[in-house]
Amino acid sequence: MSLPITGMTCASCVRRVERTLGKVAGVQGASVNLASERATVSYDPAQAGLDELKAAVERAGYGVRREEIVLPIGGMTCASCVRRVERALAKAPGVESVAVNLATERATVGYYPGAASVADLRAAVERAGYTVKDERAEEGARRTVTAPPRSGGGRSPRCAGSSRSAWRSAWR
Repeated sequence: MSLPITGMTCASCVRRVERTLGKVAGVQGASVNLASERATVSYDPAQAGLDELKAAVERAGYGVRREEIVLPIGGMTCASCVRRVERALAKAPGVESVAVNLATERATVGYYPGAASVADLRAAVERAGYTVKDERAEEGARRTVTAPPRSGGGRSPRCAGSSRSAWRSAWR
């Protein structure tokens, strides 16, 4: 699984995230790339999941980037349809939140890229018996929701960016 990590500024940050992920039960290996801001994690799904990995990153003082997308849904006619679409999307791996609106025929989905893709979301809707309309609208409706690091940045005391980042955030 590939997780987008926020808040890293140096090699100490990378090592801290790798070490914290490595301590999660079921994780065989974790490799973090500072330039791409991604953690690639090999793990046993029977012992660990997205929630445990996300919690570990947050304990280390960093965030896991989440995206939100609005999917135009076709074929819904009542509140039962809305509930079926919500349940189907919520079961997709990597999905954190789902809100479906019958009047606008849209589903707003918060998910973690790397754990879920737009194709996974589309397949979930189609398995429930509905359609995702107009792919162009779907691509234009994607936005990134960044989970901020905990107070104080949670960075290693050796992190070169910690004092600079603290100064910047104090003046925002």
